[in-house]
Amino acid sequence: MSPKNNSPKPQRFILIDTCIFEHLDIPDLYSQIIFLLRDAVSKGYGLSLAHYTYFELIDTATVENEGKAASATGRLKRFKINHTILTIAGHLGSLYHEDGIDGKRQKPPDSGDKIIGAHAVKENAIIFTTNGRDFPRPFFRTMSSPLLKYTKTDGREVCLVSYFLEPVQDVLVEKYAARMAEHEKKEKKKQEEIKRKEDELVLKPADENR
Repeated sequence: MSPKNNSPKPQRFILIDTCIFEHLDIPDLYSQIIFLLRDAVSKGYGLSLAHYTYFELIDTATVENEGKAASATGRLKRFKINHTILTIAGHLGSLYHEDGIDGKRQKPPDSGDKIIGAHAVKENAIIFTTNGRDFPRPFFRTMSSPLLKYTKTDGREVCLVSYFLEPVQDVLVEKYAARMAEHEKKEKKKQEEIKRKEDELVLKPADENR
């Protein structure tokens, strides 16, 4: 089951991450997640997912689970992968790497997370996830972080922090502009060095060029 968006023109979309759909299989989490999504819809938000998320849900799934995925996502808006999305995802990866999210201090998000992040950037959508590290700061910021609780079969209680994250557009623009400016600076310096060497050859006495 997925909450239906009753607003014909959502003010903004909630982009539901793959892990949220997976949590729906846990009864205690199901009721809490549906409550949060219905609350978002009541406030004028639309519900959506990336096409990549649907791929993740049905990849290696049984026929039964594939049917569940289709049912859970059927009413939601889907954002398609295209050249623009892949370009943004690639740029996100470059910005993450240059910001130190390169596997040394912090594990970088995988390709799917970058694609989902790219949809959020392009649509200015809000990501709903329990994997906050997949959408790192300062590129994304937390709008709210509801606590989700459930009890395991052995009686242990587990708490999950969920996140509603939005892309920080001004930071993304600033860091991308700085990256391009640095590239142009290096290219200018490279061209100046090439010209300097060419000028040196022209100014050398003829006998030195023999």
